[in-house]
Amino acid sequence: MKKKVAASILLTLALSSTLLGSSFASSPSYKVSISGSSTSYDGQVVSGRVLIPVKAIQSFNGVKMNWNSTTKQLKLQKGESTVLLTAGKSVALVNNKSVSLDVPVTIINGRTLVPIRFVSDALNYNVELNPSTKRITISDRANSVLNENYKSDNLAISRIAALQFPINNSGLPMLTADDEGLNSTYYFLEGKSDSYFIQTADLVYYYEIKSGQAKLMWEANLDTTKKSASKDITQLFGYQIDKQYGSVPQLSKRYVFFNVDLFTYMIQYGLANSDGQMSVLGSQQSSSQVIQNKNFVREIDEEQPIRP
Repeated sequence: MKKKVAASILLTLALSSTLLGSSFASSPSYKVSISGSSTSYDGQVVSGRVLIPVKAIQSFNGVKMNWNSTTKQLKLQKGESTVLLTAGKSVALVNNKSVSLDVPVTIINGRTLVPIRFVSDALNYNVELNPSTKRITISDRANSVLNENYKSDNLAISRIAALQFPINNSGLPMLTADDEGLNSTYYFLEGKSDSYFIQTADLVYYYEIKSGQAKLMWEANLDTTKKSASKDITQLFGYQIDKQYGSVPQLSKRYVFFNVDLFTYMIQYGLANSDGQMSVLGSQQSSSQVIQNKNFVREIDEEQPIRP
């Protein structure tokens, strides 16, 4: 009799395991892309939450990961933030504080899966989900130092921070230049630091600061054989648009610009009117490191700051 009961229990467990695997395989899946990595991962929906293989965490910039196969605990660390998750437990430790989970770390068919939204939020990453394409994009966000600098009353400090914020390309296709760009020009709206343009050769990118990132909102290829004839953003750059993606930004009255010569490391700065007329107010010799760190931005006395 005991042997029959034992056999019945084993059969029930086997069926349960098979059904769980079958349910997992048939649930909706997402492709997960992580900023800075060329590899995409399969994300699986479990109880309404997307889980990804634990190995995908290795593609997160700056994250140290340790998996203890004995205790079934996953430890993640980024800077001063630490996350400790235990397989099957609906409570995690974030910087030694208990936090409830909708879905715990789950082991299915020998694979360890982690809840992507929870991990990303805990380690200061941005998560974007596109239900129509079933794609999830995970990208870096600015750290506390950059955020504080961005809030500075000093426009130069705030703008440098804005240029140093992690880039989010928002899923827009990346355009390529027809000409080799030997210099880049950065434009900020006068008195502001919450958005900027970068023009290199016949390419223009427009970014807005959102959720700790510089988010690409618009990009365009310029037709350098055709002068701008419209009273719109093309006036600033002087040429008509050949191809563009995203939302076209409105033209403002005046901009502050910083022109970076990528060959000589010379910086020119000044003011640009809405019609594209530029007034160079000064120049300074720079270096490759300064340009790389975007520390070439300086205060401009002639600028009229916009007060809230």
